[in-house]
Amino acid sequence: MLSGGQKRRLSTGIAFIGDSKFIVLDEPTSGMDPTARRQVWEMLKNYRNDRIILLTTHFMDEADYLGDRIGIMSEGQLRCLGSSVYLKNQFGIGYNLTIVKASQDKNPVIHQTIKNVVPGAVLLQEASTEITI
Repeated sequence: MLSGGQKRRLSTGIAFIGDSKFIVLDEPTSGMDPTARRQVWEMLKNYRNDRIILLTTHFMDEADYLGDRIGIMSEGQLRCLGSSVYLKNQFGIGYNLTIVKASQDKNPVIHQTIKNVVPGAVLLQEASTEITI
């Protein structure tokens, strides 16, 4: 039996088998651990050439990494649309740095090194092989 994350990965792979030029993916990485999410992101990046992919997500980092154009909806209405850079310039309040580590071990040296360069940096999350500051 497959887990929820494995089912999503399988469904995402199946969506590309028919070589469709338009693919709709509804939250393809929901419920996945950070490592699995990154693997799906890389697959989507590698197979998006000559295709239109409409992807829904609640994760802004996912939209930022994968989206050429990002639309943000609220209460069923499209509220803004544009490139990642445009949206950040218009509505952004800061930056997030996500680092993928070689191992799952906690590594306080990474956070301290960033904090030495950017004194206001705050550790937001350290899960699996990812650290977000």
